[in-house]
Amino acid sequence: MKKTRAAAIAVIILACVGLGTYLVVRKQSPPPLPRPVMHEPAGSPVKVNIYRIAFEGDEAKLRAVEVEVPAGRDPAEAALRRLIQKGDEGDLVNPIPRGTRLLSLEVKDGLATVDLSREFSDNFTGGSEDEALTIGVILRTLGQFSEIKKVLFKLEGQPLDTLGHLDLSGPQDVNWVGTGLGSSN
Repeated sequence: MKKTRAAAIAVIILACVGLGTYLVVRKQSPPPLPRPVMHEPAGSPVKVNIYRIAFEGDEAKLRAVEVEVPAGRDPAEAALRRLIQKGDEGDLVNPIPRGTRLLSLEVKDGLATVDLSREFSDNFTGGSEDEALTIGVILRTLGQFSEIKKVLFKLEGQPLDTLGHLDLSGPQDVNWVGTGLGSSN
């Protein structure tokens, strides 16, 4: 009888130790990670225009190029990023200086504040017409969005006064695209 009683007590002690160990280990182990659920983006992609320069004879014209912005992205910011990143294509020229990056785009009360990297100024090598073309493609690209009426340019958080010729110290009207620049869409 003593042996059975001792065996029963040993089994109970082992069960308690096992249960205690299980609870301690379970508490220390992180819960299993949930399985990722693949979601399709809400809505459909949006088509927007970015503007490039086309030369017809000796005349430079702004020409729209339609691009698709993924669903869920801000169309104005995505269009501006595509404008800056996309290089020349065929007879269409991108006047944005190489290496330029969009640091931020904020839109409030009809004013878009565009903050560009230092390369926008440092790598600009053109004259007054090239400056008008460069500013013109940005203004026309952002001007397609009804909430944007004017654009204020910044360079790494500081006001951009000029690229060399044009006064860019204040907000620029999106309907201004430079002297003599027409559009050929």
